[in-house]
Amino acid sequence: METKLKILTWPNQILCKKCNKVKSVDDKIRKIFNEMRLLLIEAKGVGLAANQVGLDLSLALIEIEDKIFKLVNPCITKREGKVKFLEGCLSFPELEVEVERAKKVWVSYLNEHGEPIDLELDGILSIIFQHEIDHLNGILITSRLPFLKKLKIAPKLNVIKKKTKNELSKQAKKS
Repeated sequence: METKLKILTWPNQILCKKCNKVKSVDDKIRKIFNEMRLLLIEAKGVGLAANQVGLDLSLALIEIEDKIFKLVNPCITKREGKVKFLEGCLSFPELEVEVERAKKVWVSYLNEHGEPIDLELDGILSIIFQHEIDHLNGILITSRLPFLKKLKIAPKLNVIKKKTKNELSKQAKKS
């Protein structure tokens, strides 16, 4: 199976927008999850939100240690503690930043069959779930940085921005 989906990079505006809730979990949603998984494997990532592939839907896929989580309309219901973690993001290629997150979270979502799931997470899974749910709420890793850290990474962000704009102009010329 091949996918037409592509990972969007910053500063694409859909990345900064809160995604619409999924009204029903059906075959169309399951097909999107399958395509997102192919893209995630290809990109060698651990998580992918639907807006990162240009879809305004509250969907995220996480795959780590042979576990796959397909999240529909996920939300964090409780947070506990604090931890700092060095994070990367497929929408910010070659950028890693230290982000402060909750150490432990409780998450509610629907799975790919529309069944409600409630999880209590800590460790790396807690970080990944928070990262992907942030995406669905239009919050980027750079949004979580203090001003001085943002200034420090500004040159790297400018490089990403330039590459994104070049890619968009190439696509516009093809159309």
